[in-house]
Amino acid sequence: MRGWYSRGTAIIDPGLFVPEDWESPKSGVVVFVKRVYDWMRAAVGEVELERRGGLLGARSFFATEDGLGVFHSYFGSPAAVALVEVLIAGRIRELVILGEAGAISPDIRLGGVLVPTFAVREEGTSYHYLPPDAPAKPSEEVKGKIKGLLEEEGIPYKEGGVWTTDAVFRETRDKVVRYSSQGVLAVEMECSALFSVAEYRGVEAGALLIITDELHGRRWREAFNDPEVVEKERRVSELLAKNWPRWSDTPLRHD
Repeated sequence: MRGWYSRGTAIIDPGLFVPEDWESPKSGVVVFVKRVYDWMRAAVGEVELERRGGLLGARSFFATEDGLGVFHSYFGSPAAVALVEVLIAGRIRELVILGEAGAISPDIRLGGVLVPTFAVREEGTSYHYLPPDAPAKPSEEVKGKIKGLLEEEGIPYKEGGVWTTDAVFRETRDKVVRYSSQGVLAVEMECSALFSVAEYRGVEAGALLIITDELHGRRWREAFNDPEVVEKERRVSELLAKNWPRWSDTPLRHD
């Protein structure tokens, strides 16, 4: 990994994959779960543009007149980063990652909301964007806006680290114990890579994760379709869809 990072110019320009008729939204929300995309699409009502496919890395996407784009990405860091590279080349400058995660600490429960403050880089994609020893973090600006929106709506949340992995079936007990002792609350598959590409390209990015399973107990506990978890995910999805265009124009909130 130490030799993967290069400051050289890439041979393939992501701008080549921006659709010719593209009119970039001000802000983009990247989602990975179809029901989340569907809730957000229903919440905004009228849209300016909607397509299935037609954008590298996106299953489907829509854009509103007031400058919000929502993009249904494939899972995993390589696919999500390919999509985000094209969005950045298309002049999006602010990104929110809305995903699901598995709790590795009892400090956050099923249906809980996590606002990541850093990400452990256990995926391969980020090492092409930042040196191996560089931290992967969200922008303070987008993180502050996410927290402000949740607080305005009265939705409790936790802050802490996330562990980003490429290997779902190699999330071992020793790693759960080690990372949770370092302030990492959950595991997922994209955040560290997306934070890294955002920093490399000079754009703002943050994340908002819903806890849908637990790995810190004696056995894996999943609750992807638990009514309370689904309801929390729906509420957060609709909140972001209805309010993010307004929040994308607000200045950084200082704690």
